[in-house]
Amino acid sequence: MPASHSDLPLFAAAPPLPPAVPLPDATPFLARIARELVAQYGPTGELSDLVVVVPTRRAVVYLQNELSLAAEAGQAVWSPRVAAMEDYMVELAGVQVEEPIALQLLLFEILRDIDPQLEFDQFVGWSALLLQDFSSLDQNLASPRKVFEYLSQAKALERWDLGAEFQPQTTTTAYFRFWDDLEKVYRRLQKRMRQDRLAYPGLAYRLAQRRVRERLETGEELARHVFVGLGFLSKAEERLIRRLRKAGRAEVYFDGDAFYLEGGSPNRAGQHLRRYQEVLDLPWENFGGPAELLRQLPRTVRLVGVANASMQGKVAGQLLAASRQANPHAKVAVVLPDETLLLPVLHGLPPREVPEYNVTMGLNFQSTPLFNLVDLLFEVHLTGVREGSQETGYGVPRYHHLAVSKLLQHPFLRRYQGWLNQQPDPTGHGLLDRVCRTIIKRHAVLLTAEELVEMGGGHELLHALFATWDNCDDIIRACYTLIDLLKKAYQDQHSAIEAEYLYLFFTLVKRLDSVFDCREQRLSVRSFRRFLYEQMKSTRLPFSGEPIADVQVMGLLETRALDFDHVIILSCNENVLPAPKRHSSLFPYDVLTTFGLPTYADHEAATAHQFWRLLQRARQVDLLHILPGAEGTRTGERSRFLLQLENDLALQNPALELLDLTVSSSADSLELLADSSSFNEANSQQLTANSSKEATDLVLEKDAGMLLALRELLKKGLSPTALNQYLSCSLRFYFQRIALFKENEEVEEALGPDGFGTVVHEALEELLTPFSQQQTPQAPALTAADIPGLVAQAPIMVAQALRKEEAGRHARADEGLNHVLGQVASQLVRRYFESLPEQADALPLRVQSLEEPLQATVYVPLPDGEKLPVSLFGLADRVDQLPNGELRVVDYKTGLVQAHELKLWKKGEAPAEAVQRLLTDATPSADKVRQLWLYRFLLTQQGRPAADAAIISLRNLPAGPMSADMSFLTADGQDFIQHSEELLGQLVRRILDPAEPIRKTDDLDKCQYCAYRGICAR
Repeated sequence: MPASHSDLPLFAAAPPLPPAVPLPDATPFLARIARELVAQYGPTGELSDLVVVVPTRRAVVYLQNELSLAAEAGQAVWSPRVAAMEDYMVELAGVQVEEPIALQLLLFEILRDIDPQLEFDQFVGWSALLLQDFSSLDQNLASPRKVFEYLSQAKALERWDLGAEFQPQTTTTAYFRFWDDLEKVYRRLQKRMRQDRLAYPGLAYRLAQRRVRERLETGEELARHVFVGLGFLSKAEERLIRRLRKAGRAEVYFDGDAFYLEGGSPNRAGQHLRRYQEVLDLPWENFGGPAELLRQLPRTVRLVGVANASMQGKVAGQLLAASRQANPHAKVAVVLPDETLLLPVLHGLPPREVPEYNVTMGLNFQSTPLFNLVDLLFEVHLTGVREGSQETGYGVPRYHHLAVSKLLQHPFLRRYQGWLNQQPDPTGHGLLDRVCRTIIKRHAVLLTAEELVEMGGGHELLHALFATWDNCDDIIRACYTLIDLLKKAYQDQHSAIEAEYLYLFFTLVKRLDSVFDCREQRLSVRSFRRFLYEQMKSTRLPFSGEPIADVQVMGLLETRALDFDHVIILSCNENVLPAPKRHSSLFPYDVLTTFGLPTYADHEAATAHQFWRLLQRARQVDLLHILPGAEGTRTGERSRFLLQLENDLALQNPALELLDLTVSSSADSLELLADSSSFNEANSQQLTANSSKEATDLVLEKDAGMLLALRELLKKGLSPTALNQYLSCSLRFYFQRIALFKENEEVEEALGPDGFGTVVHEALEELLTPFSQQQTPQAPALTAADIPGLVAQAPIMVAQALRKEEAGRHARADEGLNHVLGQVASQLVRRYFESLPEQADALPLRVQSLEEPLQATVYVPLPDGEKLPVSLFGLADRVDQLPNGELRVVDYKTGLVQAHELKLWKKGEAPAEAVQRLLTDATPSADKVRQLWLYRFLLTQQGRPAADAAIISLRNLPAGPMSADMSFLTADGQDFIQHSEELLGQLVRRILDPAEPIRKTDDLDKCQYCAYRGICAR
């Protein structure tokens, strides 16, 4: 069972348990093979005549090194020929493997000869899979005639719908004809390739075993072969070895362990090796005995849970640093089943402890920042829209501002901008920022290439990025120009990895340009992207380093036949290790099983063997996995291999120390917790502590400078909105009104809540202006007879207000969401007028003023005896004259407001309690009541009898004008104005109180849409 060590030092290697039984021989596999070969063939001089075949090119380097070390102990010998299996099979076949691009285009040419109607856009979607199936078919020596006959018959059965008359459709007929013609395509492809002595990998394997058979049949003497450390064999490899063994020209040495090789073992790691022992007629000695390394060798295995995928690189670096400090000469492998983690791991390697390392795996081009730039460029051209004349069919592309802005922020382009800024020509200085600012200033949602080039002053970079793509010639031309421009930023740093990215991309584009005729294929931009990305997927950036360095960073496949003292494997989660069960073939699953072609089950068994074989001789093993529910994992479930370690191997090996650990991150370091079950609880406590800390961690004291700024603001003017903002979150009040932090400007594609409210207010103002006594002293009252005309004019006024709101913007008032919002606004305005006759005493409506600014000055006594003049101001949407001659301030709300929200004074309460809520509460209800109170105060201060202040909710029209009960302000016989001035004085003194600092709100709901939440860590 997993051990739990609460006193485990941070990232320290636990000492192995003392062995209870004699230890098995843990000599590295290739070292043992090298010694045996030198001992057996060295004295006779036959060593140089051997051909030693290993699984990978990395194993070639290691075996050659081991052979040189084994020979040093004795006399000098000539080294044998050592080759990787794939390279040797291609050499035996006597062909050259064709590039994938040229191979796909040759396949398309053959298919077009058979079906002239085939479009390249369709072909791109499945061509790579078809070539992969052809290669698998040949590599596993399946009979093409039988496979394609089976496929054709199977598809023929799908054509019949029992119980209905068969009526073939055009697309259906073409689909089934494709399967009928598949053998013809296969035969023609092979013929064309063999004429030019070319092949795809699978064909090379078929030809290699055939050539060996022919040479054996003619009695040709072949070299003696030694096959070392192979795993899952294709049928071609298997038949080649069988023929050579039958001729007495081959020896085979597998590396296995009794844990998974013994009969009846449920572990699938030995599935293929047990079969090879039978079909190749090999003694168990050729499998290493098999040795009892996994069940007897002492080792420490740590299962390390991390919170997310990106953290694995840093954790692996710290584990490696501790390992190098404990044993500087240990052989260490950092294994990446997920190749996308290569860059995080390289960044996490400690430079002091690991000055030298070797990266066996290449960096996939799709993992580079340059690929991201190319992807963003395609996003710009594919997410835009084409607008133009229906008569000509020609469309002008308009690019979406979000895609454009994201592209212009890419690090490669920003690096080029830095280079431009250093040039003497000032026209390029600040080029990208200038374009981005102009987009925001114009609120340009969709932009043409001409507009973008004009914003950039005609710079060639803008031409390269945004010139219209009509075919793939335009794309290739744009890529060439972009590479030429970007490489200038790295012309003084040829060793920079970015320069390597650019060179790799240039070679890829050059290959496409040389073999691809865009006019012939007539390929769409979307299909060309798919074709290009297929090539990028197989393109890798090689790394240089010491081939046999003590620290190796590699993929799981590269570990075949290699042994290490310390193994660190990342991404030990299901669907990564092993890979998910995907059916990556055009052939149905039953075709694969019927003809012995590999399925995902075979690949899973091969992965299992690679995993367990890698652990056989390692004394320290760290298996990193992402915790359930964590960000960056596909399932969060531990790999089945980890479960087998816990529930199978750990029970059989008493010398195995298994630790289940979790990484807890803090601001400065990573810490290992001894029990992963405590992860959630520990994190919960940490989050709770952080939450309580965040509520009070940003506090600004009111020093002399801030108090002076607050006094100036109060003198200048305080609105009801500003007062509510201070009570709601004084920190936001400070940011916006004292520090004057500006919110980031963004392009508004559609009306926001403020813009929508403005449109409705302006439409109502225009419609009611003829009835406003402020505009016309003899203006008539609005009566029921006026309602039909106002209802009819409502859509016109809303459209006019909408166009005014969108003036100078590229977002049109009559399209998209703006059109929908315009319809909603028209409906709100129309319904408002339609509701007036249904409301009691609503008509006739006498409007005294519209959008009237209100202002008043209150002299607030301060503790030092000074009377501070505080200016209050507001903008009344409407002021009505009631039948009794008194006035009512009306505030429109486009949102839903209920009457109960305006009841601040609860029944049976003392007036002082309602007053306290008016001064302190920061709820939406209290905000509305405070606003109505101040509007009424401002109007009354002007000597105009204000009887009421009310809200009209355009989404709650049946409620009519809703007032707030403010009788608690005059309940004790107090004068409304005098009492209001006293209460305003209390609020002002609170704002100026040095003992009450500026702090952020504790109500996290208010932070959801706050523009400043990034500053205060919300």
